[in-house]
Amino acid sequence: MTELTTRPDPTASGAEPGRAAPWVVLFSATPWRGGAHRQHALARELTADHRVLFVDPPGGYPRWRTTVARVDRALWHVVPPTAVPLGRHLPVGNLVNRWVAVAALRRWLHRDGGHVRLLWLDEDLAAPCAARLAAAAVVYDATDLDWTFTRWWNRGHLRRNLARAVASADLVLASSTALPERMPPLGPTPVVLPNGCDPTHFAPDGPTAPEVDRLQGPVVGYCGAVDTRAFDADLVAAVARSRPEWTFLLVGPSTRAGRAPLRGLRNVVLTGPAGYGDVPELLRGCDVTVIPYRVGGRIDYVHPKKCYEYLALGKPVVATPLPALRDLTDVVRLAAGPEAFTEAITAALDVADVPEEVARRRAVALENRWAVRGRHLRGLLEGLPR
Repeated sequence: MTELTTRPDPTASGAEPGRAAPWVVLFSATPWRGGAHRQHALARELTADHRVLFVDPPGGYPRWRTTVARVDRALWHVVPPTAVPLGRHLPVGNLVNRWVAVAALRRWLHRDGGHVRLLWLDEDLAAPCAARLAAAAVVYDATDLDWTFTRWWNRGHLRRNLARAVASADLVLASSTALPERMPPLGPTPVVLPNGCDPTHFAPDGPTAPEVDRLQGPVVGYCGAVDTRAFDADLVAAVARSRPEWTFLLVGPSTRAGRAPLRGLRNVVLTGPAGYGDVPELLRGCDVTVIPYRVGGRIDYVHPKKCYEYLALGKPVVATPLPALRDLTDVVRLAAGPEAFTEAITAALDVADVPEEVARRRAVALENRWAVRGRHLRGLLEGLPR
């Protein structure tokens, strides 16, 4: 069953007069209501000259209805059916879910009669859709290595779909300079389109969360998951023990294993999950911001967009030496190990409020805003079939 809350509007983007804008069908790994991530920002950028259907991944429970709701002038949000709840783990279940979703999308698009120019794959498991939904071109956007998120027995399933997605694409994008070498040598050579930020949302001027104002000493802030996959809790714990006069504010969800090394540290404060709208208020009260990610494992290919969000707030940034951040060493301090990380934070505190330094950080964020990424993306799409 399809619940049509809004009908397609041929004039809903920058199409030529009298000509309907072509469609982009974007299969996302993150639900529309899941936050303001790369998928959400690029979907909005694509509406400059396309109409976009943002399709959520299959859910965790059976669902037979398809809902389509308009969320912006040229942007629609689709919640597809979930015929098999365990599609992420069962290859056959994933195929069934994708076939059912494509069938529902075909019916909805048929009412419009519009042309699907781009099929956008943000999720590896959406690869089967490329062969079942006619489009002029396929774009695969590599933001993560999905197979590293799952248990060993499920990695083959995800890796096969990664290879299938890359091989089906006319354009392969990568969010980090460290990603292309870790992807299957299939299809076109990946083009790096880094993450960006919204400098208006992360403006330096604005309210600060009262609970942060009450924290003592210099405040070292982090926003993101506190887990064992990316977050180096042992590093943070070591620095926190060596500097009890500093307060470490960790904003975001956490796992039991991720929190374990931090247990008993009174100068470490975990807020739990925070909405996108609340994050700037929490981070404005920090003196230094950090990206304490593990390096040398399966996660150091990332290009954390939080780096640009920190810089947009004018905050000093200290990070572990992730490959994607090595070109930002003029505004980001890279340090490995507790002693070096502590020294880098100390140095950052000395210049945290220097106006010239704040302006320089903010300028880098402006150069890397999503609008700049959108212009780059539209230039890349010019070379694809229409």
